[in-house]
Order: sequence, then structure tokens, then C-alpha cells
Amino acid sequence: MKLIQVGLGAHGKWVGSQFVIPSTDFEYAGLVDADPKCLKEAAELLEVPKDLLYTEYHKGFKDLQADAVLIEAASHVHYEICKEALNNNLHVLIEKPFTLHINEALELVELAAQKNMKIMVNQNYRCNSNVLTLKKAIQDGNLGQPLFVNSQFYYHHVGKPYQREMKDYMLLEMAVHHIDMMRFLFECNVASVQGKTWNSPESGYQGDPNVHAVYEMETGIPIFYLGSLLSKGNETPWEGIWRIQCQEGSIHLDDLGKGYGVYLVDSSHTLSKVQNFVPDFADIHGILSEFADCIRKNRDPRTSGRDNLHTLAAIMATSASSAEGKAVHPSDFLKA
Repeated sequence: MKLIQVGLGAHGKWVGSQFVIPSTDFEYAGLVDADPKCLKEAAELLEVPKDLLYTEYHKGFKDLQADAVLIEAASHVHYEICKEALNNNLHVLIEKPFTLHINEALELVELAAQKNMKIMVNQNYRCNSNVLTLKKAIQDGNLGQPLFVNSQFYYHHVGKPYQREMKDYMLLEMAVHHIDMMRFLFECNVASVQGKTWNSPESGYQGDPNVHAVYEMETGIPIFYLGSLLSKGNETPWEGIWRIQCQEGSIHLDDLGKGYGVYLVDSSHTLSKVQNFVPDFADIHGILSEFADCIRKNRDPRTSGRDNLHTLAAIMATSASSAEGKAVHPSDFLKA
């Protein structure tokens, strides 16, 4: 199928070279970036002819013969680009966060349904080997039922200019992965959240880079989350470190002495590292494969725009909880 990619900065070029070019499902119909220099560099790297390059996505969507659009542009333009793509009858694969405002996401989901177009959000941690191994360890139930969860993430990130101006920076740009992981690992949505976000005067960020929250899942399991994009010193892997406390022991995504991975520790303190589950298509390869399959079979993607509303609503609820100082229900953000 033919794919237009919008957004060709450093990350966009990396996605193009490492995932789109090797894909057996897609080939480029064209490239779009507002910066002519980035566009030229990407075209050379990805070997896309000059007549398939556009600096304006409105024109590119109308002129190019394509099936779908891959949006790798900055978060604050996701909504307008996605809407234009849908209005040109193009399926959409979009980077997280889906949009910055829940009303925009709701509008796009309904527009896609009206046009029978697919929106898929790139929550690629769901194709991550460590995350899949952790989920399998939970589902195997060798240590009994999960009782509660602790999840932490620390990183010192120098954000792009638009990120440094974002409201809810940490929630939208990074915690979105971990909140979506919660939903994926336990196959349910967040029922309520009591959260706090905060900033430091010297951070250089307008939005809060720190988050602490308690997420109560629909199953009743509480997840205690602490995340920061402003933490100098020891950093965690991108997936974070997790402890799932079960009836007869604990399951960990961490480094407990034998490298980062999934560990089981039973009630007698016996530790064992779980062999990693390796999916057929890892990371964004898995996302592209799923995107292609859902278009061909006219089915909903596993990380559809509609499904991702629940991840986005949990983010908005965390922000609201911090502002209001009380527990908030994500489902309130999904009411028309």
C-alpha cells in the first residue's frame, strides 16, 4: 500500500529508514515536511523522488495517490493533520499523544467512523518484548492474583521547543506510554485517578515534568505511579521499572542482577529471570503490520483511535485531579 509520511525530523527520518523502508506492507507515496531542508535530507535518505515531496500537507494529500498517512509531526499539529487526512479518505497512523485535547480526539474518532477510515495510534510499547513478557508472566498466574502495582520512570530530557511550552508535558509526551501499558497489561481501563503534577522554577518547562498518581483499575487493582522527565542521576529504561505484587510473590520488570528484564520472586525469595517473549514483529514493525492488516480486513486496530480515547482520558483525568485536589474518573471525559 502507498503511504505518505508527514514529519521528517530526526525521529521521523529514523522511523522511515528503520521501519517504513524495510516494511513489506507499505511503500512511500510521498513525503511532507514544512522545513525544506528536512524534506530534502529525508528524500535523499529514503530515496524518494523530488516530485513526491511537499511542504504543505493539504496539497500533498490532494495530489498524491495514497492509501494512508503516517503522522510523525509535533504533537500540537496532530489534530489538524489527522482531520485533513481523513477528509481526503486516507487511513491514519499517528504518533502518541493522539491529540492534546480530548474533544479533538472524540471528533476525529467520529469522523473516521463516518468515512469508514482507520485511525491507529502508535502505542508501540505494546509490541515491546519486555512488556509482552511482563504481561505473559502476569497472565500465567504462577504467583497468584495481582494485589497492587508500583511503577516508576526517571529520565533527564531536554525537550524540543514545542515540548517545553506544552501543558501536561510529562503526561502527554511520556506517561502516555506507561498509562497505556497499565491498560494493556491488565486488559482494562482506569476507573479513577488521584494525581499530582508539579514543576521546578529552573526547569525551563511551562508544563509539569513530574507526575505522581494512584490509578485504580476497573478490576480494583491500584497502580502507584511516579514519573519524571526532569531527573538527573540514575535513569530507568524507557519502559520504566515495575513491581506487580501478587498473592505468592512479586513480578518485576527491572534489573535484579541479571540484566533488565522480567523476574519472578516467590514467597521463599527464590529469584528467576523469565526468558523474553520475542514477537513476530517487534516495536514499530509490529505497529505497521497491524495497521496494514486492519486496512486490508476492514477491522479496528488494537490501538485504534477509539481505544486510545481511554488512555487519553486517563491523562486528562490525572491533570484534572492535580488541579482540583481530588479523585477524578476518566470516563467523565468521554461523555459527549
